[in-house]
Amino acid sequence: MTEIQQFYTDQSIFITGGTGFLGTLLIEKLLRSCPKLKTIYILARQKKGKQIQDRVKEMTNLQIFEPLRAIDPNFEKKLVPMSGDLMKPNFKLSDKDLKIIQKEVSIVFHVAATTRFDELLKIALQVNVDSVKTMLDICKECKKLKAFVYVSTAFSNCIYEHIEEKVYPAPMSHEDLTNLVGVMDELNMSEEEEIEFTNLIIGKYPNTYCFSKSIAENVVSKYAKELPVSVYRFSIALAALKEPLEGWLDPKQAITQTLIRIGLGIIRVIYVNSNATMETVPIDFACNCLIASAWDTSSCKKNKQERMQVYNYVSGRDNPVTWSYLRSYLRTHRYTLALKKTFYYPDTLFIKSLYLFFIFHYILHFIPAILGDVFLIVLGRKPMLYEVFKKGTKLVWVISFFTNGEWIFDTDNVKSLWKKLSENDKKLFNFDITSFTWDVMIRTNSYGIKKFLMDKNIDADVQKRTMRKIKRLFYVHQVVRGTFYASVLWLCWKIYSLLFNRL
Repeated sequence: MTEIQQFYTDQSIFITGGTGFLGTLLIEKLLRSCPKLKTIYILARQKKGKQIQDRVKEMTNLQIFEPLRAIDPNFEKKLVPMSGDLMKPNFKLSDKDLKIIQKEVSIVFHVAATTRFDELLKIALQVNVDSVKTMLDICKECKKLKAFVYVSTAFSNCIYEHIEEKVYPAPMSHEDLTNLVGVMDELNMSEEEEIEFTNLIIGKYPNTYCFSKSIAENVVSKYAKELPVSVYRFSIALAALKEPLEGWLDPKQAITQTLIRIGLGIIRVIYVNSNATMETVPIDFACNCLIASAWDTSSCKKNKQERMQVYNYVSGRDNPVTWSYLRSYLRTHRYTLALKKTFYYPDTLFIKSLYLFFIFHYILHFIPAILGDVFLIVLGRKPMLYEVFKKGTKLVWVISFFTNGEWIFDTDNVKSLWKKLSENDKKLFNFDITSFTWDVMIRTNSYGIKKFLMDKNIDADVQKRTMRKIKRLFYVHQVVRGTFYASVLWLCWKIYSLLFNRL
């Protein structure tokens, strides 16, 4: 048994956000690699009429639990869902459940968050900040607490170019933000007024997600000085590189939705600094580092380390890759990566200039959407392409901050953690960011999109038909492009002739 496995042996763990992307993989990995842990308590709430037991059962029925089920068919007995709500005092836990946590739980992972970039400030405050204070209050009553890891984001301090492994001063205090949100409620603002007021409050931050996460980190630093606590940050998560299933990914993530639309030929131009670092990591590696960080957090507290541990799990410092590399790879392998439901020939422009982006955005997205809807109306069908255009515009704009930004992250604590691991733990919980190449990672991510989200069936015959379809779309694309260039030249000639005749 390895040191990390020993650390988790007979331990009871409390996890928030267990049904999310990282949370689900965290639960699966803990059960599979630390089989002697005692119990995992999962905070869950009723959603869309589903009881918490049904939600957890729905999670464990996912494909990623199949390798675990083959090893331990009874693993679900270790999962105990607890009914609660992040936005309520004490998470609306029953007295019975609260006492169980205080008596039994020794390791806490606070993963839950609203990751919507355009989330209302009030909701972001309640879910991303208030819940952290609530969790700290609960942890202070836990008699066996060994480690509490708060999961943040690498972009919580994105207003700085150089991001160290430390907690930065918050843009405002938790109390001040609470008061401002209260003022917004009292003024009964319209949606437009609320957006304008929110933009004034968050200042240089790109969205309420990063803004609220920064304040939450400060809450941890302020109220958890006596607890074995750490802050774990990770960057944009791509698919699982190796485990539990190669290519497993989250369909809701902005980066995944963007890559799908690029593959379908819907996104023709995107606002990107091609030379900027693509700050992404494999989700399974991020999960492994998170598990190891709890083990390290416990030992740091035992050694009475005064400064709270912060872990920046990112790729840009030690295994950098640019957005240009992504574009080049997708172009080179467009036929082998082709999606069965491809709408148009996939060939996307990466443009750094905002003005040029808007010009091409309206030429390549807006005009085709309007013309397409007119065509659908003529055919007696419901117009839909303009709605696709609006969603695509929102998506491209949401990720633009991250596709154009450049940051330097310190990763000394992560490197130090890796060195502390035994050779067996390194094999079991690999998070060495230098241990893979980006062509493998991008190929795996694309494979995951095809297998788990889009095509499902990717046998040889389907792949051949898809490749033939892409080749046909290439000729269609050439005709459309030639017609467009000819139209532009004709228009320029008409304008020139008109001006020349007048002179």
